[in-house]
Amino acid sequence: MSIASINIINQDTMNCTQTFSWFVRAANQSKEDQQYLTYMCYVSVFPMRHYPLPMGDERVVQRLPQIQPWRSGWGQPGDIAFLAIDPIRQQRLGAAWCRLFSTAHDFVPGFYSSTVPIVSLAVDVYARHQGIGGTLLQMVKQSAYQQGYTTLSLGVVSTSPAKFLYERYGFTVQNTSTYPALTIMTTDLTVPTNR
Repeated sequence: MSIASINIINQDTMNCTQTFSWFVRAANQSKEDQQYLTYMCYVSVFPMRHYPLPMGDERVVQRLPQIQPWRSGWGQPGDIAFLAIDPIRQQRLGAAWCRLFSTAHDFVPGFYSSTVPIVSLAVDVYARHQGIGGTLLQMVKQSAYQQGYTTLSLGVVSTSPAKFLYERYGFTVQNTSTYPALTIMTTDLTVPTNR
C-alpha cells in the first residue's frame, strides 16, 4: 500500500490551509469498488460530461459501447486496477486500470498489440493535481511488470494535459491520428524511469 500526505499551501499567505491525505490499494471485487471503476471509466471516456452520475445508472453506463469492453467480465487474468482512497472519509478519489484486448475495438483507444494491455486513468475533479494520477499510473505499471508484461499502451486526445503526465511517467508517442486527434502512447516496463 502506498501512502501520501499532501499539504495544500495558500500562495497568498503561505500558510498551510488544508491537509490532503490518501493511499493507494488494489481494487477488489466489492460492489463499491466495481461501481467506482465503472464511473471512473465513464469519466475517462467522457471527461467533459457531468459527474457524478446517479448510482442507479450503472447498468446503463456499463452498456455504453465505450465502457462495455472495459467492464464486461472484469476480473479476468491480466485485469489490473488500483484506487486512491481518502483514509479519513474513506472516499475513493481516483482509479487507474489496464486490460489486455485481443483486437482493436472501435471505442477503446490505445490499442497497440494483442500482447500489450491498455491503460486508463481518471481522478475526481476535486482531487486532481495532488500526485494521485501519477501514483496510480506507477502502481499499474509496477503490477503489470510483476505479471510479466513488458509494455503498456494508452490512447489520449492529442491536446489533453494528461499527455504530459503520461510522458513524465515514461510513455512515448507511437502515432497520432488527425481525426479524431488521438495519440497512441506506450511505455517499456523493462526500462526504469525516474518516476
